Formats: sequence, C-alpha cells, structure tokens
Amino acid sequence: MGGVAISGAGTKLWSAFVLDLLLGEPPENLHPVCWLGKVVDWAESMVPGRDGGIYAQRVAGVIVAVFLPAGTYVAARGALRITPAPLRGAAEIALLSTAFAGRSLYDAATDVERALAADIGEGRAAVARIVGRDTSELDEGAVVRAAVESVAENANDGVVAPLFYACAGGAPLALAYKMVNTLDSMVGYRNERYRDFGWAAARLDDIAGYLPARMTVLAVSGASLVTGGDALQALKVAFGDGRGHASPNAGLCEGAFAGSLGVRLGGVDRYAGKSVEKPVLGTGLSKAEREDIMRAARLMYLSAALAMTVFTFLRRLVKWMGRR
Repeated sequence: MGGVAISGAGTKLWSAFVLDLLLGEPPENLHPVCWLGKVVDWAESMVPGRDGGIYAQRVAGVIVAVFLPAGTYVAARGALRITPAPLRGAAEIALLSTAFAGRSLYDAATDVERALAADIGEGRAAVARIVGRDTSELDEGAVVRAAVESVAENANDGVVAPLFYACAGGAPLALAYKMVNTLDSMVGYRNERYRDFGWAAARLDDIAGYLPARMTVLAVSGASLVTGGDALQALKVAFGDGRGHASPNAGLCEGAFAGSLGVRLGGVDRYAGKSVEKPVLGTGLSKAEREDIMRAARLMYLSAALAMTVFTFLRRLVKWMGRR
C-alpha cells in the first residue's frame, strides 16, 4: 500500500509522529477518532439486544466489540486503496497522525499546570477535562496527581499503543486499535448501564493494550536515562506496585512514571460520588508537585520517540530476515 510520493513505512510513521507533534489534533468535524465515537453511539442504539437481559446485552456487546474495530480496519484500508497513488503516502501519514495523541496530551498537561498556577479552581476545571474522577473538591496535590496519572496512562493508550499497531499494520490497524480504545472509554465503564454491554469492549481493550503497555514501561525506563529519572525504580514500581491495579495495563504505566519521576501516585479517588481505593504506586516516594506535571509530559514524549525508534528497527529487522 505504498505511494509514489512518499514511500517506506518508517518514513510514514516518523512523518506522522512529527506531524502530530507540530500540529496536534485536527478539528473535531475532520477528526477520524471523533467519527469513531459517533459510530459507537450509533451502534449502541442500533444493535439488537442492547436493552435486553444480561445474556442479550453481553452478546450485543461482543458483536459491537468485534465488528466495529474490524469495520474500521476495512474502511481505512479501502479509503487508502481508492486514493490516487501519488497522494496515497501523504493520505496515510495524515490518517496516522490522527491516531497519535501526543501533542494533545502534552497540551492538556500544560493547561493543567498553568491553570493550577493561577488558581485552584481553574486547576480543577482543567484537570476535569482529561480525567473521569470527581474534581470539584480536589486540593492542589490531588489535581497534580490526577494530571500525572492521566499523562502516564495515556502515554500508552494515546501514543505508544497506536505507534505499535501503526508499525505492525499501518494506518488501518492503528485506527482499528483507536476504535477498540474508544469503545472502552465510552462503554467499558463498570457501572449499571455498561456492566454487561461494555464487558467485551473492556476485555478487548485490555488484550489490545497488554503488549504495548509493557513496551511503554520499558520505554519509560529507557527514557529515564536521558531525563534524569530513575530507570530501575521505574521498572520496580511498575512491575511491583503496578500489578495491584484493577487495570492490567494502566497500573504498570502509571507505576513506571511514578518510579521514574520519584513521586507517589494512586490512592483514593471519587467517581460519581463514590470513593474508589486504588493501590499506592511508589510507596515511600515523595508527593507529586506542580512541576511534576510537565516532567511527566516530557517523559511521555521522549518515551514515545524511543518506542518508535525500537518499533521501526524491529520492523526493518523482521523484513530483512524475511528476505533471507
């Protein structure tokens, strides 16, 4: 699926990564990931069995979790196939860049840091845009922790995992992963409405993010050697404290950031008025401070660049070995 203007998977991947770094997200009405969210809304209302019993809802959830990512892959692949050859490479770069959320994540972290520096109320409002927990009563330390945890978790979901799937299967597979992740974020919550219908989406997201999350941990540890973080402590907290997290992936990524930055994450949060106790990541480490928000954002970017370097190298190695 190459073009005549831009060839080489590695070139496309790096071009898309840099394009996201420079320009960030396109407007919502032009953003493929926003379109995916609308497709999820449509599917939830249309799939048979959505309003039935437990069994019917689980079957409906499985249908949605299987067919929407598969459909996304087919649609993206088809769109690229019908794109004129001279434009195909540029079109894939544009599609790939929309699957990466590095710039938007960095900008969101910047917004929280600046808002918090101005006023605690503004800090709460800014962090509420990137986390699902209740934020109306958070103190400064809790706002900082929420922001760092969001950067850490989304370093995998929004950057490294899409890079991994883009390297494995180009824009179609990267966007299929984004559909999986979008499904989980929209219907994978463990509440009354989505407990049964969203079960398959949540499990599929855990599976799809399993390997990339562990690669994220390794990338964070490697990047720590450059940022001045603690590489060994990143691994220790990730594969120690992080394993106690409800998510098999988020806990490891948050633990890696906690260990690298030398800060304590996790603890009690409130969701829809109910307290949820999460494992403490980095027991004995210091409380996160405001400057740690941007330290986490910079660590995210460097980790992603390191992961990209490794992924493209492995792709070339596999391709070379296949020719022997």
